Amino acid sequence: MNKIITILFSYIQLQQRIIVYLIGSLIGKHITRKIYDEPINKPYRKLQVDKLPIIETLEKLDFKQLLIDYETTKGKPLKPVKPHKNSNARVPNTLTCPKCGAPHNYLYDNTGGRGQFKCKICGCLFNFKNYYSKAAILKCPYCSRLLTKKKERKDFHIFKCINDHCSLYLHNLATMSKSDKECFKVAPHEFKVRYIHRQFNFDFKPLSKTSPVVSNVDLSRIYAPTHTLSLILTYHVNFGLSFYTTLQASKLSSSSHLVALIWASR
Repeated sequence: MNKIITILFSYIQLQQRIIVYLIGSLIGKHITRKIYDEPINKPYRKLQVDKLPIIETLEKLDFKQLLIDYETTKGKPLKPVKPHKNSNARVPNTLTCPKCGAPHNYLYDNTGGRGQFKCKICGCLFNFKNYYSKAAILKCPYCSRLLTKKKERKDFHIFKCINDHCSLYLHNLATMSKSDKECFKVAPHEFKVRYIHRQFNFDFKPLSKTSPVVSNVDLSRIYAPTHTLSLILTYHVNFGLSFYTTLQASKLSSSSHLVALIWASR
């Protein structure tokens, strides 16, 4: 009888080990771990909300005045672009230069139908994707230097201030502890010391297909800068400002901005 009890007890111990192993596999922890074990202490980076970049509108040129200046300088008028007879690529009739406003007959199909165009009057290079990225430039809010595009992702671009005399960069370096400075020399990518801005480029067409609500507004047809549309939606939708109050608060003046505002107010 004693021998049977010993065998059963050994089986019970074996089953207990199996149960402990299975529970540890399921919850990812060992149940025999002592409750007074200290947690892992890793120096995670604190959450920081950066300022918005300084957005400045680029200087716009007048193609009519440029044509007058060309004729005055060269002594002859600048002729429109003549497309090649054997070329199937054509510039859309509704397309204009984003810098000087020149019509389509002064635009080259610069890549043979692959989407890049060049203005014969001002020399501006553009395509459909970066058409309105030429409408504004981004500057660091701390030193007012131009932001440099460092990375291009699928849905956003990363801009960084590379000015070594930027006040934010100098402040972050000065406030580092001695240990952080040693780590910064070895792994500088683990520290955020420069101003970084992410510019999101959303494609609105896929959103309209999956939306359960049928809207009268087609966001993919709003030909205005992304930051302008975001500003309008923030003031008009989130804050509930009226049409004219939004117009004054956002300091919009160009026709494309007004069109975007009209679309957002529908």
